[in-house]
Amino acid sequence: MADDGPRSEDAPGHDLDQEWGELVEEHRLAMPGIQVLFAFLLVLPFQNRFEELSRNQEYVYFSALVCAAVAIVLLISPTAVHRIRWRQQDKEALLHVATRTAIAGTVFIAASMTASVYLITDFLFGASVTVPVTVVLAAAFAGFWYVLPLVRRARDQARS
Repeated sequence: MADDGPRSEDAPGHDLDQEWGELVEEHRLAMPGIQVLFAFLLVLPFQNRFEELSRNQEYVYFSALVCAAVAIVLLISPTAVHRIRWRQQDKEALLHVATRTAIAGTVFIAASMTASVYLITDFLFGASVTVPVTVVLAAAFAGFWYVLPLVRRARDQARS
C-alpha cells in the first residue's frame, strides 16, 4: 500500500480537517476543466460534421466521453461518501479513499484529454500529425503528473 502521508496516529494532533480542505481545493482545480470537456463531448455528436468521422474516430470520441464521465464520477465520489458518512468519525478512511479516487480521476482526465486531442488532430490533419502530437501530449501528462512526483517521492524515501 502506498504511503499517503502522515496519519493521525503517526502525527499527534494532525488535522484531518486541513487535509480534507486541501483535497477539496485540489478538486476545485480539476473539476471545471473536465466538466467543460465533458460538455463539449456531449454536444459534439449534434454538430453537422460529426457524421464525417471515421469508425476509428467514433471509437476515440466514445472513449474520450466515457473517460471524462469516469473522471467526474471519481472526483465527485468523495463528496457523496462524505455526505453519507457525515459525523460518523470516518474522515481518515475517507481521505485515503478520496486520495486514491483523485489519482484515478486524473488518469481518466489525462486519457480523455489525450483522446480528445487525438480525435480533433486526426480529423483536421490525419495520422502524420496526430501520432506525434498525441504521443507528446500523453508523455507530458505521464511525466508531469505521475513520473516527476513519483521520482521525487522515491528520492525522498531513499534519503530517509
